[in-house]
Amino acid sequence: MMNQTDLKYFLELSKTLHMSRAAERLGISQPTLSHCLKRLENDMGVILFTRSKKGVMLTSAGRRVFEKAEDLMQRWNEVLSSAKSESEEIAGSIRLGCHTAVAQYTLPKLMPEFLKDNPAVSFYLEHGLSRHINESVISNRLDIGIVVNPSSHPDLIIKELTKDRVTIWKSKSLKNPDVLIYDPSLLQSQDLLKKLQKKGTTFNRKIESSSLEVISQMVVAGAGYGILPERVIQAFGDQFVSSLANAPSFQDRICLVYKPEFRKLKRGQAVLDAFVSWK
Repeated sequence: MMNQTDLKYFLELSKTLHMSRAAERLGISQPTLSHCLKRLENDMGVILFTRSKKGVMLTSAGRRVFEKAEDLMQRWNEVLSSAKSESEEIAGSIRLGCHTAVAQYTLPKLMPEFLKDNPAVSFYLEHGLSRHINESVISNRLDIGIVVNPSSHPDLIIKELTKDRVTIWKSKSLKNPDVLIYDPSLLQSQDLLKKLQKKGTTFNRKIESSSLEVISQMVVAGAGYGILPERVIQAFGDQFVSSLANAPSFQDRICLVYKPEFRKLKRGQAVLDAFVSWK
């Protein structure tokens, strides 16, 4: 198949129609040029040039290739230029994923200044469970993720940002001490429920919700106890909410996950620096 070098050699010979002159301009030997063109003709299955003592002439097939080749070379140079700017300029889009609850206490602190300092950078945000975000970074659907308790993978770099504590919370205005509100899909919730059962602590009523934000609001309103990360409940800034005394807890690691090639991009390194400075 035609590659960039083949294209370059073909174009030069098409313009000069002289083997030795084209080889001289390209800085290669004439046999090297002849070998390249022969390989190109074999790959394409057509004769591109007719040869004579005076030089070479394009065949009808050669003329058709020449008509398209300059456009191909221009497009290839545009691709190279675009790829180069990807690594050398703080510009472009970043696909970032995190749980909505994690986004709630991280992104508002980071995004305003970062976007102000980097006006050529934009973001696509995706929200979901941390384990799904982790998988999306591995499969290149996302560039970077803020992940709670990420799974290790040979293709991933995992950088811990901070820690968190998941436990049981209540408001001073608690109206229903027999109610527990939690997200059953979270491993943290499953772990704490088992620990509560071993301690003999039970709740007559349980409310399941897939939204930590909703659970937080219900806890603050006094609807019941709630299983929540400390940073999530603190994001509401309610001074009348406290953890249940002697309640079991689960330690979380809040981490950045990304692939090595992401930090090679200027925009990638810039966002990594911004996140690492956050506590």
